[in-house]
Amino acid sequence: MSSPKTPGAMESDPERTPLLKPDSLRQKRQLSGVSVEPVALLHSFGWSLSGVMLTDQIMYQSCEVSMSLGAEVCSKLRNDSDAINSSNLEQLVQPYAATVSMSIVLLTSVIPALMALGFGPWSDRYGRKPIIAFSLVGFLITDSLIACLSYLSTFYSISPWCYVLANIPVSVLGGYAVLNLGIFSVMNDITNEANRTVRMGILQGFIMCGVVGGLLVSSFLGNFLSVSTMFCISALATIVSLIYLYLGTEESVNWKTDSLEGVQCNDFFNLDLLRQMLTTLTQRRPNRERPIMWLLMAIGALIEFASSGRVLFFLYTRQEFNLDAQSYSLWLSAELSFIMLGNMFGISFLKKIFKCSDIGLMAISTVNHIGDFVIKGMSTAGWQLYLASALTPFKGIETATIRSIISNILPSEETAKMYALDVSIQAVTPIGAVFFFTFLYQKTLKYAPATYLYATAGVFGINLVLVGFTHALLKTREQKMETTVCS
Repeated sequence: MSSPKTPGAMESDPERTPLLKPDSLRQKRQLSGVSVEPVALLHSFGWSLSGVMLTDQIMYQSCEVSMSLGAEVCSKLRNDSDAINSSNLEQLVQPYAATVSMSIVLLTSVIPALMALGFGPWSDRYGRKPIIAFSLVGFLITDSLIACLSYLSTFYSISPWCYVLANIPVSVLGGYAVLNLGIFSVMNDITNEANRTVRMGILQGFIMCGVVGGLLVSSFLGNFLSVSTMFCISALATIVSLIYLYLGTEESVNWKTDSLEGVQCNDFFNLDLLRQMLTTLTQRRPNRERPIMWLLMAIGALIEFASSGRVLFFLYTRQEFNLDAQSYSLWLSAELSFIMLGNMFGISFLKKIFKCSDIGLMAISTVNHIGDFVIKGMSTAGWQLYLASALTPFKGIETATIRSIISNILPSEETAKMYALDVSIQAVTPIGAVFFFTFLYQKTLKYAPATYLYATAGVFGINLVLVGFTHALLKTREQKMETTVCS
């Protein structure tokens, strides 16, 4: 056995990969109960505060500028008294607005997916906090640009496609893909197998809590504050989250303090690190672990594919139930409140009372998704949307369970690499979904607009089958491990 390296030798080794913080420090932080959750809460608050209003703004500017219908005609889209009489106008404008909205989804999916492939291995060497900060700075710049565009639109005719261009900074700096990679990698670093699923569920609950808070504030202040003001508040929430990240969150990886900035940037484009990440996905593993990981990543990708149609649901509710931005925000607040309770308390309840496994929780979540979209598609009144939300509170827990299972299968030094691949695949999945759901919605808008909701339920039906296969492989893995231990 070779002699251990001296501290100086370790610092001079450019190829060493840092280990996680020692177990004692990890346990200390774990007992504190709070890590990156406030960062996630503040960011989700700022995002949801202005998200629905941006869709409404795109709808209005698509009508006034791109379709040249004039402010007097397009004002019906924002006038509750004219909502019923503007159905023909809605059908005329919605396909164009849906194309603009889906273009934003496409832009904020493809580039962040590529960035996540580099940020995953990079964060193993230099830490999780920097990549979280990069993505938050991107959101800050984009929120500021949209605030300026919204303000200028009150004086000048600005194309709604300018909002697509305003999303370039958040895309280049990683967007949701890199942000989720960072915060979930931190949570993986500071938890153990016994409490990982619960802690990740609580993290999801914090995210939902921020979204609900933003939507509630948006629904009450939307009539009094302009779109530009709302995006300024969103930018302020991002600034506070950056301050908390710097002052209140400890790094979960021992990063190289003697590295120069240029070396760190070069490591980001290090092909060897990318090859290591692909090897993590493709190398042979015992006890059926490789196909289990592939199935889990496929399930996550299909979830993202099905969820890509969420941008259209606001347009759908305007068409079918005459909901304005404030009414939609109130319903979405209720929807996410149920999901938040399901994540923060439902996981613990199902695990402790009914002894549900992680794969069992995933199956429950998938069934909830199917029921949710079927009920929404059959709804004929707005109150039935609230009923769908109340009956399906567990449809948001699959992300925590997928990443918990991956963490329990892989060695800790490989987990961030797999997370990076997972979020990258999920980020590019909307590319196909964008065209599919937009095409389906536009073609069925006049006679059966709920078609895309039933199609979404069908995608989750496929996921339920994949969950069954994953369950079978996990049982086989467990049996083989028990046999190995006994022998």
